[in-house]
Amino acid sequence: MSTYECPAKLPSKLTKEIQQTAKKIFQILGCKNYGRIDFLLDTDGESWFLEVNTLPGMTKTSLVPKAFKAAGGSFEELIKRIIEETD
Repeated sequence: MSTYECPAKLPSKLTKEIQQTAKKIFQILGCKNYGRIDFLLDTDGESWFLEVNTLPGMTKTSLVPKAFKAAGGSFEELIKRIIEETD
């Protein structure tokens, strides 16, 4: 069973490592504008890259909007930013 916590309750060092790895993966794969990089966390606290979702769900209850909201933004701001940054 999957558990989603947003924002994730992880040590700041691990959060930073996952964020840096996600950015590298996004760039290496040539992704643009927005997407979702998924990781799993094992019982030892080690993160594992799972997949890239280049067209993640975009309803108000989807993970990308939830993460954006946890970072202090609104759903409307997210949509506006995506539109403005789209090539």
